[in-house]
Amino acid sequence: MDNKYNVFKKLLNFNTNKYSPEKVFKDFISLFAIGLSNKVYFNEENSERYNKIYDSYDKKDQYIFYALSTELTRLFTNESNPYDILGEIYQEITKTSYLKLVKNTSLQEVGKKLQGVMNLNNKANNGKMVEVNCGSGAMILAYASTLRLFKMDYKIDLEVTAIDTELINVFMTYIQLYFFQISAVVILVDESTNKEVMRLYTPEYENIDEKVIAA
Repeated sequence: MDNKYNVFKKLLNFNTNKYSPEKVFKDFISLFAIGLSNKVYFNEENSERYNKIYDSYDKKDQYIFYALSTELTRLFTNESNPYDILGEIYQEITKTSYLKLVKNTSLQEVGKKLQGVMNLNNKANNGKMVEVNCGSGAMILAYASTLRLFKMDYKIDLEVTAIDTELINVFMTYIQLYFFQISAVVILVDESTNKEVMRLYTPEYENIDEKVIAA
């Protein structure tokens, strides 16, 4: 049976003499996430990151990012329910698991603090979720897809705070929550200091001007 990701993976392999599929994947995910995020809330530092990555490719090779964007959009459009598309692709091209082992670290304490903050906001529902070590967002997407069993609509009744210390994980999670129209803030935290480094908002998120500090 044909793998539904074959076209996307072939695009990642467009020039293996110069770029590994994993590098192309990570660079594309970074560009795509920043592009989406800056439409919601512009960040100059992220914009500079975007230009640095894009300009690191030869001009004749830059077309690949537009082709990947078109194909990934098609993959998301073909899914009727939240599904971990990027996590599956990442595992296939790296041959390793992208999921982290959840340990009792101080980073989890950050999540507990944020959970308390989120419970005090003005959304009148019980669909709050804080996911520490979010990976590609697989657990969030699985949770969202089960809410209908409780007569809840994840597009209305779910609000997510997703946290990770790996930039690629933050970007993968953001893209997936963006496409499945989940209200979310996705936060990058420095693992050594537990200080917030970056936060990205989906269009559905109501509290973009909040001043919550993840520390």
